[in-house]
Amino acid sequence: MEHNSILLVGGGGHCHSVIDSIAIDGCYERIGVVAKNDSNFVELQKDGQISEYVVGIDNELELLYKAGWKLAFVSLGSIGNTAVRRNIFMNLKQIGYGLPVIVDPSAIIGRNTIIGAGTYVGKRAVVNSGTVIGEGAIINSGALVEHDCIIGDFVHISPGATVCGGVRIGNDSHVGASSVIRQSIRIGQKSIVGIGSVVVSDLPDNVTAFGNPCRVEQI
Repeated sequence: MEHNSILLVGGGGHCHSVIDSIAIDGCYERIGVVAKNDSNFVELQKDGQISEYVVGIDNELELLYKAGWKLAFVSLGSIGNTAVRRNIFMNLKQIGYGLPVIVDPSAIIGRNTIIGAGTYVGKRAVVNSGTVIGEGAIINSGALVEHDCIIGDFVHISPGATVCGGVRIGNDSHVGASSVIRQSIRIGQKSIVGIGSVVVSDLPDNVTAFGNPCRVEQI
């Protein structure tokens, strides 16, 4: 079972997308979904898109590993706070799970591209040549990451966002849907770019910024 089965940790909308990508690709014969607690387990069992896959709750991850599930993937999405995704990822790694990359068959991945463990590349996303993507990232549906970018660990590039060539995005940052990041921009760690923003200058760590042109929110 260890080579043709995968355990998805976290239900919800992003999990639906990940299941779609796996099912279309056909690379795994068996998919299991793990809920975060007993009440969530019950709710997922009512979810018509996920119910057939639910196999347990998150405090059973070690038992599931011993039962033969050797590959796992964090299928929980994130908006602005990647701590939960990061913690699940590190826990899976510590238990001993392999953490594969999942790329939807409709996505386009350029040559000389490096994608870190546990990263998801969604439907019709494009990652062009020379780009490096860290661990646990999400490159969502229709996103474009151009050539020679460096995308950090647990970065979330939302649907329809455009990241132009040579951009650097620090760990745990979030780029909102339909945003545009100009070429060679630097975005710090744990920063959020709001939906539909146009980023034309560098952004530091730990800020929320939005607008056209994108400006840091003043608190």
